[in-house]
Amino acid sequence: MAQKVVAMEAKLLAVFTAGLTSVNVTGLCADLGISRQTFYKYRARFAEEGPAGLVARSRAPHRSPNAVSGELEDQIMRLRKTLVVDNGAQMIAYHLARDGWDPVPAVSTIHRVLVRRGLVAPQPHKRPKSATRRFVWPRPNDAWQIDATSWALAHGREVWIMDVLDDHSRALVAARVCDGPTTDAAFDALGAAAASWGLPARVMSDNGVCFTSRFIPGADLGEFERALQALGIRHIRSSPGHPQTCGKLERSHQTTKRWLSAQDRADTAEQLQLQLDDWRDHYNHQRPHRALRGATPAEAWHATDRAVPGPAIPTPPDATLHTVRRGRINYRWAVISVGAAHTGQQLLIINRDRHLTIWGPHGLVRTLTIDADHRWYPHGDTPTGPPKPRQPPRRIIGPCS
Repeated sequence: MAQKVVAMEAKLLAVFTAGLTSVNVTGLCADLGISRQTFYKYRARFAEEGPAGLVARSRAPHRSPNAVSGELEDQIMRLRKTLVVDNGAQMIAYHLARDGWDPVPAVSTIHRVLVRRGLVAPQPHKRPKSATRRFVWPRPNDAWQIDATSWALAHGREVWIMDVLDDHSRALVAARVCDGPTTDAAFDALGAAAASWGLPARVMSDNGVCFTSRFIPGADLGEFERALQALGIRHIRSSPGHPQTCGKLERSHQTTKRWLSAQDRADTAEQLQLQLDDWRDHYNHQRPHRALRGATPAEAWHATDRAVPGPAIPTPPDATLHTVRRGRINYRWAVISVGAAHTGQQLLIINRDRHLTIWGPHGLVRTLTIDADHRWYPHGDTPTGPPKPRQPPRRIIGPCS
């Protein structure tokens, strides 16, 4: 119960009535609303200390058994100065627990230490909005998020970093330097990740042309998408204008760049790759993650059985109508002969993973398989025409440790 505050008037009456035999102390105390003990306490203080004895004193205990010790407070300050990417009160608490401090002060206590030492400035405008729903895939490798972000080297040259993040554990399974957000860079990042972490059941990306051709008019299924389907990996693309699909990776980009900003700026792409390798090792195996309640991403990844890809995913057929001109049909990159008798007719082309069946008003016209190396397909003959440059086969499967 809080102690009652004694008015200065009551204290002065206790002092100036000393020696007055006509004063009824009991009645006076009742009128003032104080006890006889309080009345005589202030009279004794004035006799010993003078006017200073009437000044209100702190009621805080002389010793608090739960107070932060000087040694622990010094450790809090060291962590505040040495943690590069995230040195807030919550992260400091995680590090204290991992360093063996027991008990660990509450996050609010650590925050008060930082405020008392002048290391925290109030910033109410940065208070985050509360999330009503947070989605996390239930197992490691259930879904990987892939995206690229730009970075500048020491002399201003722009390079890109292709990152791959496991949605469940937040493990940064790949961070690869590249010249730009290309399909080759995406394959390189997935291959590096698969070599150490296995293959995922799903890959989540935005709608960049390095990941999908869905918004390119007349384009065939993209090379990246086709490779994922052959491996049994489902491709999840974000809706246009909805970057939250890969929000965890977008946030991870910021953390990576904060760490890189605290290092010496790399002169070459090779030096930057070495920095990223060091960062991934620290991030995955040493740095507690707030979203994981202080566990590291590697600990969260190994805590649950991982998901694996399913069987190869067949390409869904698509059907389009095409008008025959001079006995030919232009279908994507291919020019297909169907005979002059069909000139002016509309024919239906059904494409099942580049195997075409062409139907006219009176039935099947022809079947054929098209490939990226040929453009001209004469009727009933071997396809000819200038071959397109053959791309090397994509290999994204490596030894899994």
